[in-house]
Amino acid sequence: MRTSSLLLVSALSWSSACSGAATLDPLAPVPTRVDPSEIATPALRVSWEISTTDEDGDREVPTHAAAVGDRIIFVAYAGRLDALDLRGEKLWDAYQGDPLAFAPVAFRGGVALASGAGWLWLNGEGSASAFLELGDAVNDALVVPAGLVVVGSERIHLLTLSDTRSLSLAWTTVLGGGRRVGASTEGDALYVTDENGGVTALEAATGDVSWRSTEIEVAPLRPAVDRAVYVIDRGGRLHALRRRDGHHMWGAKELGMRVEGSPAVHEGLVWVPGLDAAAHAFTTGAGSHQFRIRGNGRVHLDIATWGPWVIVSPQYGPWVIVRGPRTRVGPSDPGAARVLNIGSDGDIALPPAVGAAGVVVIDSAGSVRLLTLEQGVPDADEAAEITGR
Repeated sequence: MRTSSLLLVSALSWSSACSGAATLDPLAPVPTRVDPSEIATPALRVSWEISTTDEDGDREVPTHAAAVGDRIIFVAYAGRLDALDLRGEKLWDAYQGDPLAFAPVAFRGGVALASGAGWLWLNGEGSASAFLELGDAVNDALVVPAGLVVVGSERIHLLTLSDTRSLSLAWTTVLGGGRRVGASTEGDALYVTDENGGVTALEAATGDVSWRSTEIEVAPLRPAVDRAVYVIDRGGRLHALRRRDGHHMWGAKELGMRVEGSPAVHEGLVWVPGLDAAAHAFTTGAGSHQFRIRGNGRVHLDIATWGPWVIVSPQYGPWVIVRGPRTRVGPSDPGAARVLNIGSDGDIALPPAVGAAGVVVIDSAGSVRLLTLEQGVPDADEAAEITGR
């Protein structure tokens, strides 16, 4: 293990003692535990679990969501960033002076860290590049093929790596009030929600504005993008905007529940976290309601996807992992979602982190877990197949 005296970042992880996936009535409450004998699909498993203590012997708790790269997992604690290999062994750590302004971002084989009003990149060995000053707050960040998109309070930036392996600025677009950013599957278009209820579409290569929609008062959550741009309005209702011009295509039926987390698209369904302690799935084409998967407490964090899995984070209790249906019995039968519950000793305080290596979850007690398929951590070819890269 090696130590670097540099800037650190955040950690995200998952808590879990894996039981199985069962075929369930899609509108029935999901039990806290699923009987392993009812497993219908290969389950995820806990590949490893770690926890750390400080000099006084007290348990350390990560401060941000983790970052999962192809071969390295980055976990941030107060004042320190740990780089772990796929077996959970520490490769190196880096220390920071100022607290991180945003969770670490796995980028180009290393990790990008936001501190104060700028960014720093560390390579896979922990060596740092020059600090890039942006002079703006960090509200969101997202890796796309063109580089690292950073949403600030006043501007949107695209960061890339220069020939000297330092972060450089490809373009900046003035856009006040920006909060969260989503991207098209191809990565060529960006969609930014703002605190004033608007959605702005940008070209990822240039930062040029394609359109801006204010037809719906949109909540400042990350859009999900597939056949359309899927956003949540201030009242917690799902809407679809046409990708090419922002035209309002449909609004999902009011189900008597609110949404306070970003949606995710998975195999023809848009999943949203509801404050009714459930994850809901709607069709991408017309917004018809298909599933209600019960969780524990409010389902209040962003929904993530990894391979065939949809990952939902309740306010407390076990994480819920859903594999959406691939077949239907008839035109009026949506099929049954298969559900896998992951037990936890502590409540979950951070969203899941997903990457080619698997899913990292962190509970409130500070335990960091890597979830992978039954056969273990995938190799590079398997990881590319799982993540579709």
